[in-house]
Amino acid sequence: MLRPQRNIQIPLRYRSNSPPRFEQASKQPKRRRIDPAAIDRNNVDQALAVIAPAPESIDELPTFIPTELPQFEANYVLYRAGSSQYSNLSELGFFELFFSPIVVQILSDETNSYAEIHRHNLPHPLRKDCRWIPTTPAEIRVYLGIHLHFGLYQLAIRRDYWRIHKLGQFMGRNRFEQIHHYFSANSAPAQLNAPWFYRIQRIADLIRTACQNAYIPSSHITIDEAMVAFEGRSNHTVKLKNKPITDDYKL
Repeated sequence: MLRPQRNIQIPLRYRSNSPPRFEQASKQPKRRRIDPAAIDRNNVDQALAVIAPAPESIDELPTFIPTELPQFEANYVLYRAGSSQYSNLSELGFFELFFSPIVVQILSDETNSYAEIHRHNLPHPLRKDCRWIPTTPAEIRVYLGIHLHFGLYQLAIRRDYWRIHKLGQFMGRNRFEQIHHYFSANSAPAQLNAPWFYRIQRIADLIRTACQNAYIPSSHITIDEAMVAFEGRSNHTVKLKNKPITDDYKL
């Protein structure tokens, strides 16, 4: 392809209508070049100072504006190993360390309260078919233990646990499904400006306090993020493309 000659004029339709730009001369005085080798880098005031404009006299050295840094005192704990406050705990003792009798009692009371509220709002014919017996803290422990069993032995259908693993000796399947339907950690309605996790906040605070009292962390701690799988609908899920779980809760 032949290049156009320089004396060829550009057609009007390709010309820009904007006025030509003229470079404005800077009114600020030029700063004097300073040899970096002449600056003491060990001196904080010189290393972090703002260099003022050069004076009119060439013989005068540039003026450094001192910069004061805030005093920082770190409380380091060197070589502290993590230690547990409890030892020789059984499986049940370790479970009750976090799900204390107070936590289980709250779960029992809130489940009964939620069941009464839900049954009260049902129509009269459906209320007769939904017969509810108030649960107890001992029954809530069995209910939570069955959920732990679900995590250890995963099956596709939940009713198979009662057919294969014989869980009926601890709790009937219909009773488990009924408690699962009414299970709640906070049956009260949402208050104004309440956080989205208000239903589990009371239980979470108790479990967090138990974790802080049970273990003293070491001086070397690493904090990492994790994604919790969630298949429902929520406005509080996070999308991360580089994670195996792309759209779930981030902790």
